[in-house]
Amino acid sequence: MKAKKTQSQSPSRAQQPRNNQAYVPPRRRNPVVALFALAILGIFVVGGVMAAVEKHQRNANGAPAPSAAPFKGFDTSREPSTPFAEVQAQRLIVDVHEHIGALDRAPIYIEVMDKLGIGKMCLMGSSKFTLTLDEKYGFTGYDENNEELLKIVQQYPGRFEAWPTVNPLDPEKLTKFKDLVSRGATGLKLYIGHGYLTRANEYMFHPVAMDDPGMLPLYQYCQDNFIPVCIHVNPYDGKPGFAEEFVAVLTAFPDLKVVCPHFMLSSVRSFRLQELLDVFSNLYTDVSFGDFFMKERLEYISKYPKKFKKIFNDYPDRFMYGTDLVLIDTPKHSRPWVQQQHEAYLDMLTKDTYTTPLIPGETLHGVALPDWLLDRILYKNFEAFSTKKPKGTQIAHAPDWKRMGITPRERKPGQAFPPPPKKSGGGGE
Repeated sequence: MKAKKTQSQSPSRAQQPRNNQAYVPPRRRNPVVALFALAILGIFVVGGVMAAVEKHQRNANGAPAPSAAPFKGFDTSREPSTPFAEVQAQRLIVDVHEHIGALDRAPIYIEVMDKLGIGKMCLMGSSKFTLTLDEKYGFTGYDENNEELLKIVQQYPGRFEAWPTVNPLDPEKLTKFKDLVSRGATGLKLYIGHGYLTRANEYMFHPVAMDDPGMLPLYQYCQDNFIPVCIHVNPYDGKPGFAEEFVAVLTAFPDLKVVCPHFMLSSVRSFRLQELLDVFSNLYTDVSFGDFFMKERLEYISKYPKKFKKIFNDYPDRFMYGTDLVLIDTPKHSRPWVQQQHEAYLDMLTKDTYTTPLIPGETLHGVALPDWLLDRILYKNFEAFSTKKPKGTQIAHAPDWKRMGITPRERKPGQAFPPPPKKSGGGGE
């Protein structure tokens, strides 16, 4: 009996060697190698899932997210940049947020500007209360201060901009502002979203809602003429309705160029800041905190420098430089005091660690921004903001109130809510 052929004994016709080449049996896959490859793949998949879950938990808890790649809108390899020392030498820095009492104080600003490389400063219109912090004055004296700003602009052409203010209750506010613009004003400063509470538990600056019908013609005029508006807003639940009012204005006037300063009073709850920037493309902010909150806020940035470096990196075209000082004729408000304030903010932006006599005994951590990003905050973003002429801007999406930490109220357009009890005041950051 012939032996039965098997595959091991003789190859099939398809397996017959060609051109007299020796037959090589087909390679069999090693099951151990295959299992090892599957295990490695599984590790990557599980790791990715765990990373996503961890990121979601960080976001939910309000903790800073990990550092991200450079902002996709900018090719950092091609983004022209200037070393910080050269920026100062050329006086390229633009300061977008300061206050001053009168023309005779301007030389102090000029001296510091020349020393630190600040080419231009935007001066905000101020009430007597803003200048003195004395409640007995209330929101008065702003017309006189507006005139001082115009005098300064005329005395120092090219070095200052005047952003006068108006009283929301003044029926002539639009007429007055148009006149100021005709005489050299280039921006508008509003305090209507400011949540300061007096000793009598009344809002100092918020007599009507931000979207009160009487305010709408003013916004329309600024939007139609591409005039920027700086509006201080406390957009948190402790100021009932403020966030909704602000969103209503930005939604009704999507082409309006707005600066909401001080990280939009959201440096702690930074997801609120990010959500507002995501939704409204013509909304900007600045890095100022003012003299009163300067120590507290720079210390907070010092605790979380990676968080703020990521925020700057994610929104490189939306932040501008400023300190929000109030310069009046008092012994404290000297040239050294102004210079030290500015040096502290510049050190925060440019250095890994720094010290300042204004916060004695502490070594603070800065964000040490790269030149391409530092350039944008110090002057390029203001230049782009100033020349920007928005038309047909689309709102990205409806605001995510949960992300902002806001519980929306059933509110009618133009409706304002009374202040909360005095004990729940504060800045809402």
